[in-house]
Amino acid sequence: MSAKKYADMTILERIRQRYPTMTGALRAFADLVLAEPVNVARMSSHAAAKTIGVSVATANRFARAIGFETYPTFRANLIQSFASAYEPVKRLEREISKASTSYEIVVSCLREDIANLEQTIAMFDEMTCRQAVELIIAANRIFVVGFDNGAALAQVLANGLLQLKDNVARVSNGDGGLGVVRHLSRFDASDLVIAIAFPRYIKDTISLAALAKSREIPVLAITDTHHSPLAALAQVSLYACSERHFASVSNAAALSLIESLLAAVSHRTPASVQRAETFTSCALPWIEVGRADAGQKQ
Repeated sequence: MSAKKYADMTILERIRQRYPTMTGALRAFADLVLAEPVNVARMSSHAAAKTIGVSVATANRFARAIGFETYPTFRANLIQSFASAYEPVKRLEREISKASTSYEIVVSCLREDIANLEQTIAMFDEMTCRQAVELIIAANRIFVVGFDNGAALAQVLANGLLQLKDNVARVSNGDGGLGVVRHLSRFDASDLVIAIAFPRYIKDTISLAALAKSREIPVLAITDTHHSPLAALAQVSLYACSERHFASVSNAAALSLIESLLAAVSHRTPASVQRAETFTSCALPWIEVGRADAGQKQ
């Protein structure tokens, strides 16, 4: 492995790569870091070594074994690796400490979403929109990947696409990453993977997008910025601003972007009206139809 690729690896990835060659005390220290990385990040070399009954020299040898000159350098990098994950927590702590009414908080969040939508429009361009729609229309089969918050967004997108195209699937509750692999193992360049990930990015989504790319399956990403790990894997990326002071992410702009994308695909699908009529006629037994004069005074 090249020095650059090794430098780009996360600390936990470095440990897992070196782990088979470690023995005795070094392996015990590696086990501690893998099991409790956040606690180790808070400890000095003396405290970490004392926890498992090894020497400080072992802690220093461990740091060098995974590519760091000193233990403090290893620890600083370990702390930094959690910075982005814990930023939403710190942001929430700052917001909670402010004296605000519930009304002010709700209005502030709504204004944040308006700003997110405006920024999403600013990041959008006609060529990218056209490419995304073309990918969806041309695809033989589509698999929508999303976990955590992305799972709800994936369901909305997959449900909408199912009314416009055959052979659309998404991650089901019992699937997980391996279930998606079963689908992708049958996909080829005529198909499409739509991957949805926003901070905090779920590793399974990134790994599955990378698998699709390695198999030359086109990937359409729906994410937040070009810094997203999905952006480098996708043939086309659509960006939705997702800032939220009271949480790690806001889904409002992403949901709006997905529904707008569905509208554009529907507009380009000749059979969309016929499909909608067929679905509605089948769905009527499950729909409560309100009276035309509902809400009017008697």
